[in-house]
Amino acid sequence: MFWKIFEAVIRLFYFRRFRAAKKIGVAGQLLTDGNPQKALVLLEKTGASLHQSLLPIYAFTRGKILDALGREDEAQESFRLVVLADPENARADLELAILCGKGFRFDECAQWLDRLKEKDDAEIQEQANGIRSLLAQVTSGKRGMEFEKRALQMAKKNIGESGTPPGFPPDLEILDWWISKDPDAARELFDEIALLVGQSEVAKGGSWKVSLSIDRSVIVYEHGNEISPFEIVADRFESDDLSLSELIEKRCRRTP
Repeated sequence: MFWKIFEAVIRLFYFRRFRAAKKIGVAGQLLTDGNPQKALVLLEKTGASLHQSLLPIYAFTRGKILDALGREDEAQESFRLVVLADPENARADLELAILCGKGFRFDECAQWLDRLKEKDDAEIQEQANGIRSLLAQVTSGKRGMEFEKRALQMAKKNIGESGTPPGFPPDLEILDWWISKDPDAARELFDEIALLVGQSEVAKGGSWKVSLSIDRSVIVYEHGNEISPFEIVADRFESDDLSLSELIEKRCRRTP
């Protein structure tokens, strides 16, 4: 009788663990499918009765979901929990390096990348090498020079039916017209348009503050204001209500 009860308890224990692991997998798939909010709701329910052995994969999945939702501070907390629970997990170190680099904390980014040198994961090592190379370009100023080069190339590009280049400093009305007239074609060069808008502000006295992630890079001014060319261009694609010039003026903000 005792062993039958013992066996039933063991089966229940592993069934609950399996069920929780399955829910974590479903949450990960929801994230992959572009539903991070639904993924977080499911994952939070799973965490209420989580077995300790599932903590690393739970925390890692939660970190990825929070990052997708733009909640980067919370995402970092989750990845740090993975580091504590599973010190050999190289993926958490990589995610922390990326988040620090996106947030302009380059020394911290380098520290997390250094930790990865001790980890035995060829795939992660390859990714880490790519980030190290990009980090070196950012901190040396080469990345900013690349932004300028790409912006000037965009300035010479013939766009729209008339084939008129925006020039430099760019004629923003030409870009406005192109985005409104042929948004699909313009969207294919989203980054180049944003870089051109940003470089035009550099010509007015601003300077690039380059992030590890191109779309997090901003223009800062001596008086302390900053703008995000990528947010400005994204807003312009969303609506015709404001022109690029008007959005630049509107989005100029005080640097924290």
